[in-house]
Amino acid sequence: MAPCPVPAADYAGTPYSPRPAPATMRLPAAVPLPAGAQIFGTEFLPGPASYLLGQRSATCRGALASADGGESMMAADRSHGVTMTIRPGGVGPSTDLACPYIPAAHAADEAFRQGHVFCDHPSADVIRQIPTGTASLYAAAVLVPAQVTDPNIRGSGDGTDPTVALYTAQAGSDFANGQMIACTLAPAEASICAASLTFFLATQAQISTRISAASLRTMEGTLTSFLAEHNRTG
Repeated sequence: MAPCPVPAADYAGTPYSPRPAPATMRLPAAVPLPAGAQIFGTEFLPGPASYLLGQRSATCRGALASADGGESMMAADRSHGVTMTIRPGGVGPSTDLACPYIPAAHAADEAFRQGHVFCDHPSADVIRQIPTGTASLYAAAVLVPAQVTDPNIRGSGDGTDPTVALYTAQAGSDFANGQMIACTLAPAEASICAASLTFFLATQAQISTRISAASLRTMEGTLTSFLAEHNRTG
């Protein structure tokens, strides 16, 4: 386990200060740690710690938006790495986050914004919905091809390598609580991206605590198949 420090300045105006995550955690059986990978952890606020799987050579940093509770982590080596949004912060950003990729989140955002939504994504994006088997819970995998910039996904288009991402959401008629993770690494490190997204689904995505174990295994299999297809064609 490696630390993912949050700047002390992010806690201005709160009674809290940065805290390290527990020194160890148990990996789920579905996520063996690939060669060259590392788990990074931090505890933003009192409560469960947050973890990100990235490349060992990366430098990790966390960010806390103390005004609205936004939480994110990024483990990057130059322009390559993994970015995770744990909490977008605020009702609007939470509803917006998965809007371009999950139809139910798009519908919720349109209702919340009274029709004034901006949910575009590049036409080159490849998006696959991942059924959760549970009403109101959604997930979608995204491939952004190399040299295509998706303005919603940090790291895409920054070099010559593709980006893969996973979006999750709990969506109602006019709200959606979204989360996401995105990985941009060279094809030779595709196993780290695959492990990172699967680790997020298994341990960090809030929807996963409300999905049956059997459905979660099916989702992991669907995600793995999508990423394997990307690795052959991307």
